[in-house]
Amino acid sequence: MLRTTTLRKVLLIGLLTLLLASQAIPVSAGFNVWTSIGPEGGNVYALAIDPDTPATLYAGTWGGGVFKSTNGGANWSAGNTGLNTYVYALAIDPATPATLYAGTSGGVFKSTDGGANWSAVNTGLTATNIQALAIDPATPTTLYAGTWGGGVFKSTNGGESWSAVNTGLTNTDVRALAIDPDTPATLYAGTWGGGVFSIQQGGVKIYLPLILRNG
Repeated sequence: MLRTTTLRKVLLIGLLTLLLASQAIPVSAGFNVWTSIGPEGGNVYALAIDPDTPATLYAGTWGGGVFKSTNGGANWSAGNTGLNTYVYALAIDPATPATLYAGTSGGVFKSTDGGANWSAVNTGLTATNIQALAIDPATPTTLYAGTWGGGVFKSTNGGESWSAVNTGLTNTDVRALAIDPDTPATLYAGTWGGGVFSIQQGGVKIYLPLILRNG
């Protein structure tokens, strides 16, 4: 009888060990130390945080689409209905955080329900390998897409249509975009091998290269 009871205990401990080993449990390492919080196995290219609810964040991954966490990364769930799952960039509408955009290898996708469902918004995009996204903080329906080989495209209607904004942009392999928060008409484009360009939008729209110096 004692031997049977001991055997049952050993089996129970073994099963619990296997169960715990099969689950990724985020453990805080304390202050000033990085802690892995998932999503497990993801090649993460982009992150975005809900400005109204900072515990809600999104991770754009290569091949896995977009993952969402509502508890600061403790748990994640995929929301990829209608989405190209090769995601390079994410951008959240600061005025309506349930609206977000994903830049993918197949164009720009838009969600209006916090990432649960997506639809392509590519009208006017002649290059659909989207490497970067940026939203005008003063007018969130205005956004920009940086593409590989096609330069920069601009939308003034929340992605419904796009037009190229490339005058003076001599390198059209765009990997990064940034908008001046105080003067949103000023846009910067980081290119692959060509440095940084800036554009002052207004009557004349033309990019000027910014020289990068070491040291």
